[in-house]
Amino acid sequence: MDTITLFSLLMVSFPETILVATLGFLLVGLKPRWRDILIIGAFQAGFAYIIRLLPVPFGLHSILEIFLFILNIHLVTGLPYRIVILASLFGLIFYGSVETVAIQFMLQIKGFSLADVWNYSFIRIFFFLPQALVMLIFIAACKIFNISLIGYAQDYSRSGHLSRKEFQENLKADIVNKHNLLVYVVVLLPVLLLAILNSAFNASRLNIFPGEHFIIFNGLMGIFIIVLTVLSTVAVKKIGQYIEKEYEAKRAEENLKQIKQLIDSSRKQRHDFHHQLQTIYGLLEGGSYERARDYISRVFGDISKTGELIKTDNFSISALLYTKIGLAEARNIEMEIAVECSLKEIPLTPHEASSLLGNMIDNALEAVADKTGACRQVKVKMTRKHGAYVIIISNTGDPIVHEIRETIFIPDFTTKKDHSGLGLSIVKDIVTKHRGNIEISSDTEETIFTVTIPLKK
Repeated sequence: MDTITLFSLLMVSFPETILVATLGFLLVGLKPRWRDILIIGAFQAGFAYIIRLLPVPFGLHSILEIFLFILNIHLVTGLPYRIVILASLFGLIFYGSVETVAIQFMLQIKGFSLADVWNYSFIRIFFFLPQALVMLIFIAACKIFNISLIGYAQDYSRSGHLSRKEFQENLKADIVNKHNLLVYVVVLLPVLLLAILNSAFNASRLNIFPGEHFIIFNGLMGIFIIVLTVLSTVAVKKIGQYIEKEYEAKRAEENLKQIKQLIDSSRKQRHDFHHQLQTIYGLLEGGSYERARDYISRVFGDISKTGELIKTDNFSISALLYTKIGLAEARNIEMEIAVECSLKEIPLTPHEASSLLGNMIDNALEAVADKTGACRQVKVKMTRKHGAYVIIISNTGDPIVHEIRETIFIPDFTTKKDHSGLGLSIVKDIVTKHRGNIEISSDTEETIFTVTIPLKK
């Protein structure tokens, strides 16, 4: 049995608990009250002394001390258990790691045996000093540089004017919640168990690990492994849920960007409509009724053409197409869009749809940028055939020679100055990911890109 003298209690267990608790508090973002830290240290040192006097199987006393350490902090500080558990795990893991390295290092340079450290109080205190120094360095670094592994630091030491209930309420959503506590525990607990196993290994080398104690300890470790396996499975599921929520948040952010573009496009259209009404009013006042009718017919055709985009029933695609129409109008390029099917089931994510359509339409607009008159035309058609979505984008620019039709999809390939050459490469990657196909038809009159995206089964 690992006994402990009152001298060791005062010089090792008491300061050891203070260091562990202080570092644990700082790492979860709390600046502790020193009064509470001293009380925790005193209680935990007493617990350690009593436990080592009881007939507790070797190895189990460490686990029992950990549970009492968590309960001790909770009762003294009144902090929620989820925060206490994380603070305890952080502090114990750091101390266990430091102890493992420091003891082996000191054994090499001083010539003492592990039995000497285990059995003689003065040697144990001597070996504790470098561990305490390293822990103090960690604590100083956390305080000076405001280091916290979770959330942001809160000055727990200055919250004395709050009642325990008020402080707990203020703290509930700030550091850690019950949903991500499991993930932290599953990550940290195995490291702590490794430190305990290292201690048990050192004890077995000293032949102070009786056979019956080893059987009990081994059985308990087996139970911990089973529990960790179950917790890990649940944690993996929660991590998957977090990733899914993050993905949904990104989709929402993309949709908001598309909404902003749509609003900007609508504002521009409204602004232009005001000028168009003034023009129509002037034509009517001047008696130019035929010209006014033709003008109204043309304006109505443009409004109807853009209004058809609402029927895509895919908001991100609608917003993108509205934006591209505005871009084409600004460049004086005639752009026709026909959406002949519902886009609700298109297997592209909003980001993929924006990337694919945006790059292809931009390429088409650039292809006719140097043309004049009737040669400045771009057409976009979206339909659904034979269990697949078909996107057809054509332009009246220069033809693509047959020799480079496959090369244009290679990253960094471009035939234009100051272009990255990544647009069609990105399109190709998206289409390949969804097991689709790209076909190119090009002659002196028209260049057509046909993209087929099969539905997911």
